[in-house]
Amino acid sequence: MADVTSVATQLSGSEPSKSTPAKTASGWARAPRLRRWPRRARRGIIGVVLSMAIIAVVLLGLLSIYNNMQTSTRTMLVQTMISNAQGELRRAYASQPEYEAELTEILLGVMPNTAIRGTGANREIVTPWGGAIVAGGGDTPDRDGTGTASYDRFYITILDLPEAACEELAQAFLGAEGVIGVFPEGTGGTDPTTAQTTPSGIAGECDGGGDDALAVVFF
Repeated sequence: MADVTSVATQLSGSEPSKSTPAKTASGWARAPRLRRWPRRARRGIIGVVLSMAIIAVVLLGLLSIYNNMQTSTRTMLVQTMISNAQGELRRAYASQPEYEAELTEILLGVMPNTAIRGTGANREIVTPWGGAIVAGGGDTPDRDGTGTASYDRFYITILDLPEAACEELAQAFLGAEGVIGVFPEGTGGTDPTTAQTTPSGIAGECDGGGDDALAVVFF
């Protein structure tokens, strides 16, 4: 008896598919196995994947360290700017009967050029994050430097601070000589009018985002 597969081949005029089992006189032949990757090649691929994962973790860690260092450096710069600003206001009004209501313009001459934005009457003082720095008389700080005339008190407000910078600056001035109080504000667009006296209170108010504000009242 002719082999069934041979007869089918003759009738169809084509070879049987290599991807399906072929019928032989003794039964169905086993289909060829799929070729597997050599063990050495598989180990190499796994090694590459693990190396890439480790590199990604290291890069993320380095990026986090860089961001933290950059924030710390900028915060120290702003702290120096505020210290210089309050010193300049004390000198400027040492022989005056009282501090004027609006004091921001007086500070333009003691700020670094990189902290001045705009020209002419539109000049303003800004932090490395782009938030404005304003000053006014009295002990009721606001966001625009329109305070009230006072014979012994003035404030400086820093706007649009990152959370970490808000906390670090507030704690740096908390209890410092010549400081009446620190007024952090975590709600964007709101005047910083509530003084905080503890690190936990400061941390609770400097609550994240890039729109925290901080006012420091001096005497």
